Amino acid sequence: MGSLTKAFGEYRASWLQRVVIAITRVPPLYRGSLRPTWVKLLNWIRPGPVDVVGHHGSFRVFPTTNLVDSAILLHPTYNQEEIEFLREALGRDGSFVDIGANIGLYSVALGRQLTAAGRVVCIEPNPICCERLRYNLALNGLSQASVFDVAVGDFSGRGRLKILKNDLAIAQTIRDDAGGDFAVRTLVDVLDEAGVARIDSLKIDVEGFEKAVLGPFFQKAPETRWPPRICIEHLGDKADVMGILKSCGYVLVKNTRNNSLLRRDAAGA
Repeated sequence: MGSLTKAFGEYRASWLQRVVIAITRVPPLYRGSLRPTWVKLLNWIRPGPVDVVGHHGSFRVFPTTNLVDSAILLHPTYNQEEIEFLREALGRDGSFVDIGANIGLYSVALGRQLTAAGRVVCIEPNPICCERLRYNLALNGLSQASVFDVAVGDFSGRGRLKILKNDLAIAQTIRDDAGGDFAVRTLVDVLDEAGVARIDSLKIDVEGFEKAVLGPFFQKAPETRWPPRICIEHLGDKADVMGILKSCGYVLVKNTRNNSLLRRDAAGA
């Protein structure tokens, strides 16, 4: 993608875009229901990506294609509560696993606090998001981050994505061993390849594939590998996977607007 070969700053917001962005950052104007309108206006002013330097790091965002991109552009502290919750268990040398990493909001925000001894494992099967993810990781100097362009699930095979609502952030994995676009692997298999024996914090957003990812993991992985803190998207029916987490000792700390924050009792506060 040519827009990812240009130096950061080439797509900084124009003066008129900056005026609009400043307006949108007045609460509650950055709320999700209003973002499509603001994005259309910004794209009318100047189509294409926008370079953003914000609270969570530096990003090149494509706001018309991905709700995560638009949120980073318009909401200065988007998902801040979730990030702070995961950060508390991560420390400076910890390991963070980002399942459904998208363009790297969590990976960048949490990776920036780590020393060279820390690890970030990014798992993202969408090739467009993967390309943008790698760009944003490099932009923020996160050499300790590894990108796996696969999906994780309860089988080893192939898969393809079903994009919903014409939004890269809303995509479901469908098994397709004959013509799949990417590999599907178990989480344990990916972690073994990454050389990560311990997870300090884990975020997962895979649009209904959560049980397929986490069920086999908690069956096979030793408790020493279980993350003390988990952030999981709670939109939709997640009763099955929440039951698995509860049986493994996790307690719900809080539901934010989009996510559930869980802590394992054995991990303490």
